[in-house]
Amino acid sequence: MALLNDILKWTEALPSWQRDACRRLFQKESDLVEADYDELYALLKQERGVEPDDNLEPAPLLNEHLPVKLAPEDTVILTGLRDLENVNQIPNAHALTFSEDGITVIYGGNGSGKSGYARVIKRACRARDQSEPIHPNANDPMVANKEPTGKFDVKVGGTSFEIEWSRDATPPDNLSTISVFDSKCARSYITKEQNVAYLPYGLDIVENLANQVLPKVSDKLEEEIKGIDVSKLPYEHLLGETAVGEAIENLSPKSDADAIAALGTLTENDTNRISELEATLKEVNPLAKAEETRLSAMRLKSYAEKLSTPLIWISVEAVEKLNKLAEEKVAAEGAEKAAADVLRSGEQLLSGTGDQTWKLLFEAARRYSTEVAYPEDIFPQFVEGKACPLCQESMPESAVNRLKRFDRYIQDDVAKAADIARSRVETAKGKIESADLHIAADAALNDELKALDGSIHQVINDFQTSIEARRHAMLQCLSTQRWTDIPALVESPKARIRQLAAQQLKTYRRLVRAADEAKRKRLERELSELSARQNLSKSLKAIIDLLGRIKRKSALEKCRPDLKTGSISIQSKKFTTVAVTDELRKALNDEFHALGIGHIKAKLKERSSRGTMYHQLLLDLPVTRKIEEILSEGEQRAIALGAFFAELALANHSCGIVLDDPVSSLDHWRRRNVARRLVEESKRRQVIVFTHDTSFLGQLSDEIEAAGVPCLMSFLEWQGGAPGCVNEGLPWDHQGYKARINALEQAQSKLVKAWPPYPGEKEVAAIRHEYDRLRATLERVIQDVVFNGVVKRYRDWIKVDSLEDVVGFDRSEYEAIAQLHKRSCDVVTAHDPSSDKAAAVPTAAELGNDIVALKAIIEAVKTRRKGAAA
Repeated sequence: MALLNDILKWTEALPSWQRDACRRLFQKESDLVEADYDELYALLKQERGVEPDDNLEPAPLLNEHLPVKLAPEDTVILTGLRDLENVNQIPNAHALTFSEDGITVIYGGNGSGKSGYARVIKRACRARDQSEPIHPNANDPMVANKEPTGKFDVKVGGTSFEIEWSRDATPPDNLSTISVFDSKCARSYITKEQNVAYLPYGLDIVENLANQVLPKVSDKLEEEIKGIDVSKLPYEHLLGETAVGEAIENLSPKSDADAIAALGTLTENDTNRISELEATLKEVNPLAKAEETRLSAMRLKSYAEKLSTPLIWISVEAVEKLNKLAEEKVAAEGAEKAAADVLRSGEQLLSGTGDQTWKLLFEAARRYSTEVAYPEDIFPQFVEGKACPLCQESMPESAVNRLKRFDRYIQDDVAKAADIARSRVETAKGKIESADLHIAADAALNDELKALDGSIHQVINDFQTSIEARRHAMLQCLSTQRWTDIPALVESPKARIRQLAAQQLKTYRRLVRAADEAKRKRLERELSELSARQNLSKSLKAIIDLLGRIKRKSALEKCRPDLKTGSISIQSKKFTTVAVTDELRKALNDEFHALGIGHIKAKLKERSSRGTMYHQLLLDLPVTRKIEEILSEGEQRAIALGAFFAELALANHSCGIVLDDPVSSLDHWRRRNVARRLVEESKRRQVIVFTHDTSFLGQLSDEIEAAGVPCLMSFLEWQGGAPGCVNEGLPWDHQGYKARINALEQAQSKLVKAWPPYPGEKEVAAIRHEYDRLRATLERVIQDVVFNGVVKRYRDWIKVDSLEDVVGFDRSEYEAIAQLHKRSCDVVTAHDPSSDKAAAVPTAAELGNDIVALKAIIEAVKTRRKGAAA
């Protein structure tokens, strides 16, 4: 534990991604896989700012992953595990109980729920092997997202209390002091000097960080760097004495991508400028061409002014003026009509009297009277008695008075105003109709415009169409009075043509400069810069991508310092010097001997580096190239067990230990050694063993019985469609004869209390079952009592008939065994009895007598054995 705490403190100064690597090295049972190295490489790049990833966060090695260091007197003992919720399919009604002293053995076959309990203990006790997940019941979608939880009963320093555990919370500190055996309790590796070195628990974190993680991540880094193409050869055509050429020549991680993008992005003006410069510099006689463009500019300016002429007649102001004249006419005619209505009032006159048509008739009569019929008289004052100019009949006084009234109406201001308003409207209408609104250029100018601006011709046509449409609408409104229907005038091409004129003037000035040698060179330089930018624009994306690769390669190269192993290797040697002692060497050798691998010896080696003495613990083995070529799986497992017990022996505490299937890959005689070693350790501390191995279970039971240590055994099985049901003791097949006889007596006691005078099928089946177990118990007595456990059999039956010929076996004992065996065989259903016999099964009381007989046989054999020994 002290070593792990020192390593943890050392890791706090490491980069975050290396601290994450240390956590993985500590928690994973086997070596890191490719996915681990990919994530660690991604974390390295993220920490160096090469490739941020919001979905990836480093999880460093922390205190919560390691055992807590307690005072020597604070011994932690597990007493129970209960109230499991959402742990696989294990119901929460079951609980495991652990013996405070000696050894607790929990047996469970495949699928019995053993792994579920073991994984919870491993997670809670911060075992290094955290690779096996703990999930809720996969068959129940209602609990799929729920967190597994449970409760531990513990004793610390003699005080009992409860600890709540949940999968996703930090494991409780107290439970972390329970030592859990896994295959990472020791590591063997081949050194550069071709020695097999041993690493104590935890030191492999530092060693593997230097020897595995950093080289592996370094390989990934170098592979990526090597795969980045940063060649500028495809872009040599961009080099030269321009801003672009200089940028490409000096392309480096410090280059500004935005500045290069700005260089390679041309505006429409830039493109036009290139065309202008090319045209200018190609001109043989710049001054002559300059004069042409000047004259062109003058023509364009003159034509632009011509485009303003139509606006006099169709502008907004012109429309408003015409609208005003029309409104005045309507008002005057309204007043005129009102006066005509007054004229017609008082007598019956013809329809339309007083209207414009009538007025024209009256004025015509006036002219005829004064100019032809009565030139010397004033019409109509002096026409009384004379003939009417229209009807040629003499007019009475009343007719003369009517004519006078009509004359006064004609001479009234209202009528005159109406005439004036009508005259003004007609005058304006005539002017608008006769106005020349034609704006089309002549053929020569039209060609010139097309050469300068291919789309200007359509703009001029659209403007001409708009002018005519507007004039027509204005004239229509004189009748309809719907002045809001007049269409808006499209934009005039005047500004655009003036711009063309300005461009021609610029060209004129440029051509004039081109005629000057010094100014020509400046134009050539400008064209060179613009042309280089134009060439860059064609390769801009590729150049930006290249710059990105250059920057990425540079950033990746800055990751190299994080992958240097020198300082970590030196620190590993320092830790090794502290952790590897002669006491550890001796403890290892003692444990290897106890576990049956005494041929493997640990030896301490000293080496000096830069004036510092370092220690190294080596295993005395022949070396090839790989550990697995030197050591079998069983030997590697035995080394791991030996290391676990050796370091436990040197630890300054007596807390409990948990072992989950400790004999995997071991042969039967090494399993016996492990069983013996576990029983021996149970004399000093609490030992909890999970196993599914029936052979090991038998060997462990024998060693427990021989040593007489306190023992609590239980087994797990499926019940009610769910695993994890806890039963006291061991399954029938694994019980000794004493436990079996006790079970038989309990079953017989229940049967005899309820035995009816006339047993039915249920009672017959029950008695047959108990006799079947009685026969099996008898065979186990032969193995364990008659032969005193001299041999352990692998065959599933015992040939009781052969006992008669066993040398030195008492005849009376044989006959008692044979009689009881035959009686059992007659009752059980192993053979089909004849239905004609209708033989009755023994009663429950008779079963009791037979159990007593079996116990008598056992006592007789034991008594005779004691007598022989005396």
